[in-house]
Amino acid sequence: MSQHDKHLQLFIRQITTAAANAALYQLEHPQVLNLCRQALDQLKILFSQTPEITFKIIENRLIFADHPVTSNLSVERFVEALKALKISFIQISPGLTTEELLILAGHLSKRTAQHQNLRKTENIRYGQVEVRYRDPASGPEKSSVLADFSAISEKDRDKFMDIYQGVSRKKQLNVLGITEIVADFVSTFETHSNILLALAPLRSMDEYAYTHSTNICLLNLAQAKLLGIEGPLLNEIGVAAMLHDVGKMFISPDILNKPGKLDPDEWKMMQQHPQLGAEYLLNAPGIPRLAVVTAYEHHIGYDGRGYPATPRSWPLNTCSYMTSISDVYDALRTRRSYKEPLTFDQISTIMLESAGKSLHPDLTRSFLKALAELESPSH
Repeated sequence: MSQHDKHLQLFIRQITTAAANAALYQLEHPQVLNLCRQALDQLKILFSQTPEITFKIIENRLIFADHPVTSNLSVERFVEALKALKISFIQISPGLTTEELLILAGHLSKRTAQHQNLRKTENIRYGQVEVRYRDPASGPEKSSVLADFSAISEKDRDKFMDIYQGVSRKKQLNVLGITEIVADFVSTFETHSNILLALAPLRSMDEYAYTHSTNICLLNLAQAKLLGIEGPLLNEIGVAAMLHDVGKMFISPDILNKPGKLDPDEWKMMQQHPQLGAEYLLNAPGIPRLAVVTAYEHHIGYDGRGYPATPRSWPLNTCSYMTSISDVYDALRTRRSYKEPLTFDQISTIMLESAGKSLHPDLTRSFLKALAELESPSH
């Protein structure tokens, strides 16, 4: 074990032991304070090697500095405590105080979390997945049942933009960064008793590449859950959605951002993005094969008349069908500088006209039915 790992393991052991003591006694107990001071000493050593400390949970694994932390009893308890609080990450900055670690220990012990929301401090930030449900006795209030996807932080957004900018420079894809974002979404979806509720809270941000990719991810995950898909395949579908348009990073920004209709030459260039994306992902280590297939197929269409040109008998993957549906829906509902978003009724009419043509008929009707139920006053 390296010295770096040694100090990391000591910090986790001390903060989890402090939380255990706080649960048995009280936060003000001398042993809790002493353990927090020891934990702070370990963090100070770690800060001498890194400007920021961030812990994330991905598929029940604790991640630090983009690498899984070696599991042991203390690490497992740390992960369990974070998951119980629906925390997806903790970001710690230099300048941390013993008092702030006492607050963290209190949250991990559940002494404070039972009585108040997680309280971030000056040097500790939490990424928490909160899901609010309607009380059946209080009547149907649509706004009270929408999931809160606050686990995707500003830092995660910046990470995504860095990943895509790196792609445009032909850098190696940061697979772990993408899977972290998807894991946050999947963990939130897993808390829903009614998957229809997860279809509504699509994100709205200025960076269109991030907004569109996360929206497609949410919509694909919702479709997959409606089909009963669980486990690793659900994560792969999310990763494929996040990367379906990665080929656009190799298209001129002037074409991508053109407000009007593309001329024939520009349209020919735009039609190359599925193949460019698939070729890039094919050579990226750790990328699920499903992401490669989806990047290539998502514009071919149910009737095979889209692009790239393929034999009419070409069998599309179900994820490609779902991505096409999500792609069309998000494009129609998104406000851009040159167009206003359409209403659900308008979107539904357009998509039903395409069902059996460019869109898979059964999946499209199922998708729109789910959205229609969500739009109805009883939800």
